[in-house]
Amino acid sequence: MKRDEKQHILVEHYLDFYSRAMAILDDEDDAKDAVQEAIAKTLARIGVHDPFAYCLRATANESINLLRRRQRHVKINETMLLASYEQERIAKVINESKEQLQPLERLVLEFHREDGYTLARLAAILGISVSSVKRLLANADRKMKKTIYNSL
Repeated sequence: MKRDEKQHILVEHYLDFYSRAMAILDDEDDAKDAVQEAIAKTLARIGVHDPFAYCLRATANESINLLRRRQRHVKINETMLLASYEQERIAKVINESKEQLQPLERLVLEFHREDGYTLARLAAILGISVSSVKRLLANADRKMKKTIYNSL
């Protein structure tokens, strides 16, 4: 069958293809895209004896593929939203656990863990021994772990 004959048949049955796509997708723009893609594939395919049947099936396949992509996109967005929520929740719990610390414990913890100060440098800045800094840090860790464990 010649390309012009196929094209005439496909144009003649456009509403049939569109109806099939709408039944699957329930979205006008996506349905139009699916039909357009199906018609292009049908016209490009050599040796199609029944272009109407071929394009109808291609329309259904394209519609299903679009639907799957849409659902995959929704799942990805849900996963990202859940991950974002979990990160916010964890950050909130960590900040709340820091609020439970004594001011000096919090200072030592933040300067050591977040800013990278060494224990010796902290001891020199605070005017206390390195073992006192270690003790403050250990107390801060223990209190935070307890608070975080109870919160999660």
